[in-house]
Amino acid sequence: MTTAATDAGPAGDGTARRVRADAATAFLLGNGPSLKSVDLRRLSPFATVGMNAAYRYWREIDWRPRYYACLDTVVGLSHADAIAELIRESRIQRFLLRSNLIEALGHAAATPTVVNYDAIAARRDIYRGATITTGSGAALWAADMGYRRLVMLGVDATYTEVVDGARKRSGIELEIMERRENPNYFFEGYQAPGDRYNLPNPRPDLHVGAWTEAGVRLAARADVEVYNANAASAVRVFPFVDLDALLGAGATPAPAPQSLPSPFTRDLPQRAAAPASPQAKLAQLIRRSWPALTFFAGLSALAVVLVASAATPAALTLGIALAVALLNALAALVLHTRGAVAAVVNDQSAELAALRARIADLERMAGAPSDDGR
Repeated sequence: MTTAATDAGPAGDGTARRVRADAATAFLLGNGPSLKSVDLRRLSPFATVGMNAAYRYWREIDWRPRYYACLDTVVGLSHADAIAELIRESRIQRFLLRSNLIEALGHAAATPTVVNYDAIAARRDIYRGATITTGSGAALWAADMGYRRLVMLGVDATYTEVVDGARKRSGIELEIMERRENPNYFFEGYQAPGDRYNLPNPRPDLHVGAWTEAGVRLAARADVEVYNANAASAVRVFPFVDLDALLGAGATPAPAPQSLPSPFTRDLPQRAAAPASPQAKLAQLIRRSWPALTFFAGLSALAVVLVASAATPAALTLGIALAVALLNALAALVLHTRGAVAAVVNDQSAELAALRARIADLERMAGAPSDDGR
């Protein structure tokens, strides 16, 4: 991840480095309270990614983002009718949605503007295995679409887990029963009675961790910059910039208070690679396990021969002990191999599910009306 495509100081000495919003910039619009101070209409010349239930505010100000993302499987279904309407009105260029919502939307989602997150996540390493939150997923999506400067707005990541007026349903699912003051969002009415959603952080710091993980993934791409335009954000791993300066003469980034964790970077390839075939994975597993299996099986057979040929009680006892020890080791190795096989099977199950999502995507696209017919 580059520091910036910036204006350098005098003589190119690197001083007074500034970044400005341009056509390669995408603003990621979180829905935290800090977004209240932002006039979204100022961002209209640039790419913007809006999320989840913020459409209620967009309707109030007659504004739409360029892109829309909703990756929470519960929130998506809860707002399916409104999302279908956003698709039909054609003011948003592209939608990033989950498979369950696309299936529920039916014909409304039969358009090339709808992107199936689950399908692309199986094919591209930038998403594969990522912790899924709408915000961090939108950041990966923006980079995957080719935007090279990502600016976070309204990503506060400071949640009241269960707000007044909400009740728990099953598991981590909540429902708004009555409208009360809600400290989690930038406008009153973000959530309404009947809305269902998941507990924001079902495990500690889920959102902060997801953003950090996304930062590590984006750091593997040398041409992507990420900035946070909310100095009070709990996400502290990206340089901070001032929005007004960014939209004007240029902003001088303040260093990130925290560094991205490096141990995981080596596990994040910069470019997607074709996944190994099931046959290749199984062959690799056999190659790794076969020598050890052969060795222990041979020793076990030798121990049995020694036992059979033993003429004294002492030799018999020693042979039995050796055979038992070797057989125990062999059993442990078999259990390890079984676990490895199970991992391969799980990988294949995930790839099969992704393939099914892709097939459903292609079928949906095949049934989509042409641009002339809309």
